[in-house]
Amino acid sequence: MRPIRKGVKAGMSNKGNQWTACLLAGLLLTTALQGTALAAEQKGEQAEKIQQEITQVDKELQDTLQTMQDLEAELTAGMKEKEKMKGEIAALEQRIEKHREKLKERVKVMYEKGDVSFWEVLFQATDFSDFLERLQMLSMIVEQDQELIDQLRADQEQLKVTKAKLDAQQKARRAKQEELRKTEQDLQAKAKNLKGDLAEALAAPAEDQMVVEQAYQNYTGPQFIQSVAGNGSYAWPVPSSFAISSGYGMRGSEFHKGIDISAPIGTPFVAVADGVVVQAGSASGYGHWIVIDHGGGVTSVYGHMYGNGIYVSTGQTVRQGQVIGATGNDGYSTGPHLHLSMQSGGGYVNPLAFLQ
Repeated sequence: MRPIRKGVKAGMSNKGNQWTACLLAGLLLTTALQGTALAAEQKGEQAEKIQQEITQVDKELQDTLQTMQDLEAELTAGMKEKEKMKGEIAALEQRIEKHREKLKERVKVMYEKGDVSFWEVLFQATDFSDFLERLQMLSMIVEQDQELIDQLRADQEQLKVTKAKLDAQQKARRAKQEELRKTEQDLQAKAKNLKGDLAEALAAPAEDQMVVEQAYQNYTGPQFIQSVAGNGSYAWPVPSSFAISSGYGMRGSEFHKGIDISAPIGTPFVAVADGVVVQAGSASGYGHWIVIDHGGGVTSVYGHMYGNGIYVSTGQTVRQGQVIGATGNDGYSTGPHLHLSMQSGGGYVNPLAFLQ
């Protein structure tokens, strides 16, 4: 067995050190990438959780506002009913007073003044039996008047009782109204705080913003990048990346309505076909998006850019291959990428059907 020469041994040692250094660098890079991916995933989960809370608070707020609207209608109807009862009570009081005066006048005429007509009624009786019948008839007239007054009084008391119940109901409704107003204020404050938390959770890291801002500064006007064409006339949206991190279809318990193309923050992307921009700005979930109408019922949706990663505006006509923005990590995103959705005939379809 030949002895290993010192120079050869030293060379092997140096190569071993180089391999060790490369291995350590690779491990550090992998760890860093895993840490970035984990942080992005945690950011997306936190934002999604906050959005769910906002959705729940918004639902409670809408339910509260609807209840307040219904209660307001009940209060209005109650006030109208109360005014109606007041009018009925006043009318009954007038009728009672009117009948009371008539009865007083009749009794006064009959018994105090000895009205001739009263005695004439009695003395015109043909016999004693007729006399008793006439007397009973006159007594019945007085009794009927009194019964009418008693009935009117009973009706009046019933109205007062009903009015008192209505007053109690109105008082309870007003108390409930105040309670609902307090609930509305609390929910509005909670929603405001949650939206602040969501904005903070979705806020782009300073280094991401710097990259996107630099890309924006480098954008001097309409630019075109040659991209690979798919079936028909549609082009691949990210010419520098073909890595799909999430495909079209079920993703966990939710349906993913597009594809996610991985690309570093600030990577230019292009319009897949000629069209008119119909949306360009902030959008729930996407952070920011661009929507292009290509005609014929076909639209394309690009999402998760930062605000300064949008290079087009609503109403603008764009051409296939034209740079329309730069990739980001905004909205419910677990890492830098471009989300692309395609709609045809009013429904979402797999973008790869157009792009492959």
